[in-house]
Amino acid sequence: MLMLTRAEAGRRLALGVKAVVRDLPIIRALTPGGVRLGSELASAFGCPLDVVAVTRLEVPGRPHSVFGAVADGTAIVLPERVRELDLPDTYVARLVALARRDVDQVTRNWRDGAPPVQVRGRTVVLADDGVSDAVLVAAAARALREEGVSRLIYAAPSASPELCRCLDPYCDHRILLYPPVADHDPGICAAEFEHTTRFDIGKLVRRSRGTLAAG
Repeated sequence: MLMLTRAEAGRRLALGVKAVVRDLPIIRALTPGGVRLGSELASAFGCPLDVVAVTRLEVPGRPHSVFGAVADGTAIVLPERVRELDLPDTYVARLVALARRDVDQVTRNWRDGAPPVQVRGRTVVLADDGVSDAVLVAAAARALREEGVSRLIYAAPSASPELCRCLDPYCDHRILLYPPVADHDPGICAAEFEHTTRFDIGKLVRRSRGTLAAG
């Protein structure tokens, strides 16, 4: 597998997205690495870049206790994991509430004062760098569907079969540079050494707002 930087992956993914998109999309980026990739997509289309923050639902201090995820107010709770972990409903509800608060704070920090882009009735590309857990990406996709997007496209260098299955109920298209494989490798260059801070994210998001105003 050819290893790419996130910027290179974004430029290559833009070609695939253009093949299935006819209107001006909105790019929603997942994770800091996804923001750098999504910025290349936004530049290729001349469209606005926004973010979607997501966090795991897990028991604090308890390893391997993930039982779901929260993204932009939407929660995915895995009932079988809740039963396996023997978690009371009230405890699960409290962890969900805390996760919602954390996601809201992260989203505000990432936007750095820029307003959210309204997605109802729009085509949205969910940009990821391929390193996110399946439940996290599924939560982000579900959150966007609940916001009323008309068409949702997932764009990433690669994805596991599990991730593809989790996305099936939510996404109209998946654009991948490499086919899904069981021992999936995200295809991102480990020697890239580009740490995307929240200030970098805010700068990339604000830069796209000129495009939004012009539109």
